[in-house]
Amino acid sequence: MPEILLIDDNEEILTANSAYLTAQGFAVSCADTGVKAISLLNANRYDCIVLDILLPDLDGFALCKAARTVTHAPILILSCLDAPDDKVIGLATGGDDYMTKPYSLKELAARIRALLRRGEGKVVPSGDVYIDRDNRILHVCGKNTLFSEKEFNLFLLFYENPGTFFTKEAIRERIWGNGTELGNIAVMVLRLRRKITFAEPVIGVIETHYKTGYCFIPPDLGA
Repeated sequence: MPEILLIDDNEEILTANSAYLTAQGFAVSCADTGVKAISLLNANRYDCIVLDILLPDLDGFALCKAARTVTHAPILILSCLDAPDDKVIGLATGGDDYMTKPYSLKELAARIRALLRRGEGKVVPSGDVYIDRDNRILHVCGKNTLFSEKEFNLFLLFYENPGTFFTKEAIRERIWGNGTELGNIAVMVLRLRRKITFAEPVIGVIETHYKTGYCFIPPDLGA
């Protein structure tokens, strides 16, 4: 059952949203202040956050940005602020979707389900690292890098098989289906190494071993 956190200072809206989403099969927690929301986010894991921007104690945009430091759950922003700049700020501070009030409860539930489906393509190995499979992005400690399709597939091959050696022939078969020259493998590995250099202290390194090929060594395996 998906866990949803609703953050809104309007009691009527909070009650209506909570009742409808509960009836739709969601487990719902509520916060009517930014301080309470932060407390709940620090203590629990949520699959989606629905955040009203105008709160009595904290700026909603600041809260959205702060939430991103403790969770990778999708954030749906609800607001009566409908200016284009407000939407841009909301998405730039960590929001994944933006709905303006008034809205239908049916649409609210549909938007949440869409965000949850989108989130199924993401892997969250730890609090400091997550991999966005939909967009082929590696996020590590607030920094990120974007991969091409082949780079991303190669990265996943290494990252999901730590300590395993892959020859150039094996890599070519797994990534290209034998559709590239062996010399291109070394070029691609070099390019991948450059892209993940910033993340190596956290995720590990790709090592080259004479004759046996390439191997991904995470920090705990290399210690």
